[in-house]
Amino acid sequence: MDLQQLRCFLAVAREGHFGRAAERLHLTTSPVSRAVKDLERELGGDLFVRGYHQVELTAAGRHLLTRAEPIVADLDRVRSEVRRLADTAARTVRVGGTHLAAPQALEAVVTAAEKVDPERPLDVTLAPSAELLPALVAGELDLAVVHLPVADEELETLPLTSYRMTAVLRADDPLAARSELATADLVDHTLVTMADSVQPVAMKWMRAELAARGITRVETVPAADVLLIVATVRRRGYFAFVPSGGDLLRMFDDPRFVSFPVDDAPGLRVGVAWRRGDPTAAEIVAQLGGPEGAPDDV
Repeated sequence: MDLQQLRCFLAVAREGHFGRAAERLHLTTSPVSRAVKDLERELGGDLFVRGYHQVELTAAGRHLLTRAEPIVADLDRVRSEVRRLADTAARTVRVGGTHLAAPQALEAVVTAAEKVDPERPLDVTLAPSAELLPALVAGELDLAVVHLPVADEELETLPLTSYRMTAVLRADDPLAARSELATADLVDHTLVTMADSVQPVAMKWMRAELAARGITRVETVPAADVLLIVATVRRRGYFAFVPSGGDLLRMFDDPRFVSFPVDDAPGLRVGVAWRRGDPTAAEIVAQLGGPEGAPDDV
């Protein structure tokens, strides 16, 4: 017994006629008649008394009618519900954001998506840029807030903000007594920073910019382990560059550290990336208004 057989049976029962039942189902009479006969054969008895101009239900047919109607109605409701859920999942905007970026960058993208379609559900994933970019290329995300630059030619990007950098040193460092610092003052110090794996292209760009300013002594910690950076500065007397005014700087909010904004330090840039030619992403990015409408520098 299958759903199509039950639909044919119900149509004939309601119309009292195979031809009209076929019209109701947008079929010819032959497949409707065959479906009912197959159902009768499976159940082991007649469901209709067939007359020349009309058919009538047998006792077995009347019993099946009372059971089949709610079954088919329930299945139709289930199908409608599943289709609606599947449509919602297909319509969900999937946004990624690096947890190392200023929150206002991700908020700007989320706000833009909500302006495009306030009813469309949003799913936000937080992860390092190095994880978000492959997911974006694979179609697992629609947009992602990541560190720039991005090398993948399949992706387009729009800069959103950049970090002004702050140097953090131990409070007993000889430079701690200064009123201000430049990168030239730090060339004899060792920089502790995150591994390139956080976002290889952006981190290598940053390293190259620092090397051009004379900062070549660099030690990395695994992935994005900020606590390990804090501990390394404290134990070994290294220094760290962290974004000014962000959550990472608050990790050094301790009398054992001092911090100096360094105006000539290269700043990490953050932007939104999306697959080239993706109409959904392009519509959302258009709401950001281009670089002039992006959040202020951090």
